Amino acid sequence: MSRLEENFTKFRYQDWLPLSNEDIYQLNEKDFQLINDPQEKFKEDFVDKSYHSMVDLLSINIRNYNRLNRKIKDIKKSEQKKYPFIIGVAGSVASGKSTFSRILELLLKKSLKGLNIKLLTTDGFLFPNSVLEENNLMEKKGFPESYDTDSFYKFLSSVKAGVSKIYAPIYSHNLYDIIPDEKLEIIDPDVVIIEGINVLQSAKLKDRKIILEARDFVNFSIYLDADERYLRQWYIDRFLSLRLAALNNKEDFFNRFSSTDIDQAKEIANSIWEKINLKNLNENILPTKYKANLILKKNINHKTNEIWLRNI
Repeated sequence: MSRLEENFTKFRYQDWLPLSNEDIYQLNEKDFQLINDPQEKFKEDFVDKSYHSMVDLLSINIRNYNRLNRKIKDIKKSEQKKYPFIIGVAGSVASGKSTFSRILELLLKKSLKGLNIKLLTTDGFLFPNSVLEENNLMEKKGFPESYDTDSFYKFLSSVKAGVSKIYAPIYSHNLYDIIPDEKLEIIDPDVVIIEGINVLQSAKLKDRKIILEARDFVNFSIYLDADERYLRQWYIDRFLSLRLAALNNKEDFFNRFSSTDIDQAKEIANSIWEKINLKNLNENILPTKYKANLILKKNINHKTNEIWLRNI
């Protein structure tokens, strides 16, 4: 066991039991429709008991955080701002972050009724393709240098400062680019879930010596972990699914691959994984794993089989 691993208490799935009544976490057909995402294949049995305990744990943290904020406001007689509890969800490309975060959002809404919970992805803070092309960064898309780090950290600072109304850029996986002139509006959130491969990465802002860490902004972070062979297979499966969905849509980025046969498409997906995603995983994403408060280890079926909770 490494020194970094010693910072965590490890639970087997069967020992990671719910702290409260499981009935509040029952999802209905409408919930499943909201979860479904063309980027991630969703199955109802993804929502196992590991989610229940995790949401219980987060709900306790959020309630305590809100109580503390209320006490501070009472003592200082300060302005009644909302200071959102920020949850970061990190992990490799194709690790299932989007689906996981959607499920987490829905379950938190059931557990914390009345709280305003918002979800967004850091993909929106990628530079537009025109900027990436101009700087020869298209093959580095997803690497730290492909993000508008200044804008991302200004956004995080605004959330953390309790700014009432904030806006985030929107990314389209179909266009494979930022959607121009469209913004996600977030008003008075109580909880903000931010998912993305760069959520736990360090960032040195331009012309500044200070290196910022996600932990400066995030109250609780989760890393989705899986063997590289599983991640590779999930990426190839997702690539094939997106290629098929784009068959009759020439504006869809993946339409360009729809005329290739399935074996060629698999080769292309595997090549992209090897040259870009695996390199990014090893150099920039995997090294952040031990910064998380909670590490969920997934098997080939996207089911959690081991949970690592950072020691208090």
